[in-house]
Amino acid sequence: MTAAIAHSTLRISHPQPIENSCLLNLLVISQDHSLRDVYGEAGSALGYAKSTADTPEQALYLIDSQTVDVILLDVKPGIVRGFETLRRIKARHPGIEVIVVSVCGTVESAVQAMKAGARDYMTKPFSLSELKLMLEEAAADLRFKTDSRIKCEKLKNDQGFGGIIGRTTEMEKLYRLVAKASQSSHPVLILGETGTGKEMIARAIQYSGPWRDKPFIPVDCGSLVPTLIESELFGHTKGAFTGAHQAKEGLLATAEGGNCISR
Repeated sequence: MTAAIAHSTLRISHPQPIENSCLLNLLVISQDHSLRDVYGEAGSALGYAKSTADTPEQALYLIDSQTVDVILLDVKPGIVRGFETLRRIKARHPGIEVIVVSVCGTVESAVQAMKAGARDYMTKPFSLSELKLMLEEAAADLRFKTDSRIKCEKLKNDQGFGGIIGRTTEMEKLYRLVAKASQSSHPVLILGETGTGKEMIARAIQYSGPWRDKPFIPVDCGSLVPTLIESELFGHTKGAFTGAHQAKEGLLATAEGGNCISR
């Protein structure tokens, strides 16, 4: 792919800017002036604020002096210095997403890049639609991480989120798991010994997610009569069994739109 072709493709495709991507900053590192322009324009078309660097020293200065979220690092084949630059970037700013670009398409080169901390590895030539997809995925992941960090802080500081307290390393891991689980629509299984706070975790997941205003129904299955568990959970109609004098709505129906948890 030549620079001229890339410019032409960029003008024709008119990609839509990434939602909220005005908060994201793209740094393009390449000794090739034409490629810096092409990659920079691709990022700008997606809504990134762009900056460029042509040497590792200039790149490191920029990431130390301004906010950088995503880096496109152009690595020339046979030059170890490019991967050394990647290692230095990740050592100083591990949160930056780095996409390595190279004409070298060997598995060994891609593995080396990933071991050094790269997010993705792109082999030239590639289309701008492929580059657009990479940048969109990086933006989506960064937004998710930012949202998770915000939710983690709320979990740690807001007593309304299950009343969980603690600042240890293990608790930090727990907050990240709760923040991640709270955004999922899949069932979550919480395991633990009696008294370890399983219900507190369940409440924290509920109240830090989109279902915070929905019902939360805890059920102690150990206190239910085995023959009536089905009726308690799913309800029954009048006359369904002896003693069923009226219809009863089950707990699962009561929690519709929210969560019904057992313990």
